[in-house]
Amino acid sequence: MPSERKMWVVSGLVAVLLAFELIASMLSHSVALLSDAAHVGTDLLAAIITLYAQRIAHKPSTKAMSFGYSRGTVVAAFVNGVSLILLSLIVSFETLLRFFHPVSINPIWMLAAALISFFVNATIVTTLYVGGTNLNIRSALVHFAGDAIVSLGVILSAVGIWLTHLDWLDPAISLLLVAIMMYTSWRIVREALLILMEGTPRLIDVDVVADHIRIMAGVVAVHDVHIWGVSDTEFAASLHVVVSADTRVAQTDLMLDEIEKILLAKFYIVHTSVQFECGENPLHQGFPHVRMGWHS
Repeated sequence: MPSERKMWVVSGLVAVLLAFELIASMLSHSVALLSDAAHVGTDLLAAIITLYAQRIAHKPSTKAMSFGYSRGTVVAAFVNGVSLILLSLIVSFETLLRFFHPVSINPIWMLAAALISFFVNATIVTTLYVGGTNLNIRSALVHFAGDAIVSLGVILSAVGIWLTHLDWLDPAISLLLVAIMMYTSWRIVREALLILMEGTPRLIDVDVVADHIRIMAGVVAVHDVHIWGVSDTEFAASLHVVVSADTRVAQTDLMLDEIEKILLAKFYIVHTSVQFECGENPLHQGFPHVRMGWHS
């Protein structure tokens, strides 16, 4: 099932689940179930944003957007993560109030809603997990996996209240679930921020990249190396390669082909810009470039 079609199915399931959980949380007076419903609400938003991002990501590049729109999926992941963190803070405040103003809980409604929520979210996670590799899909998957965990916590809370009649178990478990939500969301936000700030992808070591190029015949040094992610699956690099003084222009064409092949095969870098030089450029001195392998 294509990603876009998956997200349409997911969106429909989440909308129905959200309506049911909101009603159940009001009937049961459970703040844990309310936190679960709030999480489902952000998941519906996540599904809609993911759908939109997946669609624009396939738009061709233009003069104004020379790299295309693939980074839109990263922006969507960032928005999803931040929205969940903000909602977690709101639910935390409501949960803390319950410790000071306890409310009688109806565990039957609470348990029924949580069981349905768990099975729906488990189904969604399984659907998204198959072939869901980009950050946008993974951010949605994290939302629904978090929901499944939250629902499991609500089930435990409902059973505990049913057996012990200790209503404080509801806000206590709710706080634990909110902590899980915030942790998983922050991981997505951190990864999206790295891409948006054009940081070096986590799986790529700039020194290792330079070493692979520096050992090529005719290469004297490599410097001014910059590697960043256009998206979480599409990387770009620019670098300066110093060659020996007797290197011909035709030879640099062959070297460029070899460099592009190395970067693509070993580091998944699909956009490469290489500037060849025959000596150290004094204009680069004093600038914070990555300077590697200069021979004295």
